[in-house]
Amino acid sequence: MDIQAHFNDIQTVITVDLDQARRSIDAAVAWLTDPVLFEALLRAARRGCRVRLALLDDAINRQSGLNLERLRAVGSEVFWIPGAQGGQGALHHKFCVIDRDKVITGSYNWTRRANRADENIIRVWGDTALAAGYAQAFAQLLDKHRLQPREPVLDHQQLIRRLEVIHNLLLLDDHELLAAQLPRLEAARSLPAIAELLEQLQRQDWAAAQTRIAALLARGVALMPYEDPEWATLRLELRTLEAQVVALSQEQAELERLIQEFARRQHETLGDLLEESLRLRQQYWQRQAMRRTATDDDREAHTQAREDYADYQQSREDVERMPQAPRLDPDQQAELKRLFREASMLCHPDRVTDADKAQAGALFIQVRAAYQQGDLETLRRLHGQLKSSRPFADPATVLTEGDQLRKRVAQLRLEVERLLAGVQALRQHETYRTLAGLADWERYFAEARQRLAEDIERLRSQLDEGGE
Repeated sequence: MDIQAHFNDIQTVITVDLDQARRSIDAAVAWLTDPVLFEALLRAARRGCRVRLALLDDAINRQSGLNLERLRAVGSEVFWIPGAQGGQGALHHKFCVIDRDKVITGSYNWTRRANRADENIIRVWGDTALAAGYAQAFAQLLDKHRLQPREPVLDHQQLIRRLEVIHNLLLLDDHELLAAQLPRLEAARSLPAIAELLEQLQRQDWAAAQTRIAALLARGVALMPYEDPEWATLRLELRTLEAQVVALSQEQAELERLIQEFARRQHETLGDLLEESLRLRQQYWQRQAMRRTATDDDREAHTQAREDYADYQQSREDVERMPQAPRLDPDQQAELKRLFREASMLCHPDRVTDADKAQAGALFIQVRAAYQQGDLETLRRLHGQLKSSRPFADPATVLTEGDQLRKRVAQLRLEVERLLAGVQALRQHETYRTLAGLADWERYFAEARQRLAEDIERLRSQLDEGGE
């Protein structure tokens, strides 16, 4: 399982995902006016992907200039969702499910204007329960507006018998015979438990699959209990909010790590020259301010130079107190990020029940610290422990009462807003805005050293000349 939040170049991110689709794309987006995304959908359909779109039936889509008949001509399906009364659209979704495995959702509309707006998305892949929930939401949307035949009701007893066959094959270690059974389970993929089981079987995690089937068979006729439709909607929102919280927490940690790393590199590369430049500047303006002909501007410049030097001394102490992070090569950096994302999904305190929150929070602090310090070995160890034991239950599968679900959803909505504000503040941080525009840190620091050396020479000359 992996998850990422994106704030920049979202059109490109979605296009890449659509170009990687191999089997299916189900997209429910209020508006589609972006020709780049439209062409990506066309390419997917021509590769043989089953492409289905649900769009709001309004003037924006009807007059978008995109020829949706081109999609239909290559076998895709476009479903027009009627507008609600009062002029308000009945479709507010912005999600896409790719290959029944990857989910894209967020505030980003698939429009020309959105590509220039301040929007964000999250991408989650490998979370079969979340993907199954969105696939079910897509089917329910079409069913609500009678846009496709209702899917046949699953034969419960036949599903139980199929699970028994697979369970016996696992007990006998007849793994080579399992491949023939997987297509027969596909009809039940809309059930999150079956979607997760299929994933375990496809990645040959036999022990986990055997445990899951045993639990499903033990529940017997309770395998598919009736659930209030509102609860299903709340569960899907809960899973989505959990994913958003984790993605934003990861983004926040990544921004903080980048800012700290840039500050450390700046201190290592420029610290000696920067300190000398600020010291000479303070000395120069002190001399200017003490002259009988000094102006208010001279005294103000001296005060500012003194404060700048004091601020530098404080920042230097802060950097020197930072743990020394090891230098990682690009492959190790990529592994560090991947392990952090996966471990975060398994122990983030906002993805567990209240009973597990304290233990999960302590583990998450260790995971986050190992990531920010570039401690790859510790992160590997923590990730391995979490992956093998999976110690925490998912609230979306534990909480059942509507009031509990609504309370949990409300709490996570507030947490998403808090994290989003924190991420946006970090993205506006002066250091981040500097480093975000740099393609080559080494070149930046080399040019900065040259400028500082020239500044120091100029200040020394001015001081030697008596400050004139």
